[in-house]
Amino acid sequence: MSDIRLAGLDDAEAIHQILQETWGESLLFDVFADHVTSSEHQVFVAIEAGEVAGFLSAFLVSGSDPRWEIDLIIVRAASRGKGIGTSLIQEALTSGPRLGMRSAKASIRIDNYASQRAFSKVGFTMDAQVRSLLLWKPLAFRFVENMPETVHLIPVDTLTYRGLWIEGFIKPQLSQQAQRDVIRTAQSRIFDEDRLNTGIFIQDDFKDIIASDLLTSATNHGQYHRWQYTFK
Repeated sequence: MSDIRLAGLDDAEAIHQILQETWGESLLFDVFADHVTSSEHQVFVAIEAGEVAGFLSAFLVSGSDPRWEIDLIIVRAASRGKGIGTSLIQEALTSGPRLGMRSAKASIRIDNYASQRAFSKVGFTMDAQVRSLLLWKPLAFRFVENMPETVHLIPVDTLTYRGLWIEGFIKPQLSQQAQRDVIRTAQSRIFDEDRLNTGIFIQDDFKDIIASDLLTSATNHGQYHRWQYTFK
């Protein structure tokens, strides 16, 4: 059996080791310290035999689509198959209503079957639409912002990277020049704020309306489904 609790500062090194073992990535220790003391971010750890066997991070997203976002969830290889991932998600869901959220969401790679099973067990449902995660690097010049009212740039500091999400990019059917303005603005901002990248989830059905130069300058970080849980 494992116990689930909120992470504390003393758990940082164990979480760093899990990230190294699983993905070869490093923990951003300053971000972790902020998250464990923030009301809008939470990190949970699963304890098995006195050791951290897995963790989950979640955060509040405001803007046009307010939600409780389940971000990272990793269970050590030796502890998998015991329901630890499911227990971590269940515990994280208890925070959403307390923060006034009506739903929780997660983006899961289409080939990550273990995560899909865990999220399904606790009541998440999958949007069958396949989305590609497109990422752009910082641009070292100051761009005059000319943002459509429907588009929101959301700074996101996770345990492994600092980025900038672009939301509301597709629905307004922006002209290709307006699309370029949005992406260039976001690239300029992440340069100023020392963030790693800026990105959007694009439904594969909508790729043909994106300016071709934006597609070729982006890095495709894989295909995902969006999963949602509605709080009762």
